Amino acid sequence: MSADGPIVEEVRQRRHEISERFGHDLKAYAEHLKRVEEKYRDQVVSQITVVPSTPRQPSPPRA
Repeated sequence: MSADGPIVEEVRQRRHEISERFGHDLKAYAEHLKRVEEKYRDQVVSQITVVPSTPRQPSPPRA
């Protein structure tokens, strides 16, 4: 294990597995993601509307 820790190591391992599955071809992986997105397009969030909140009043200073 490296100094990065087990979570980082697992992420790197999974990234390598995915890359290997697509022949280390980023375009092939991107096309796969597009097909998955199309398959589940009714579940994909296309845009999030941000509703502005009212500004908070500063708290009075504590004694």
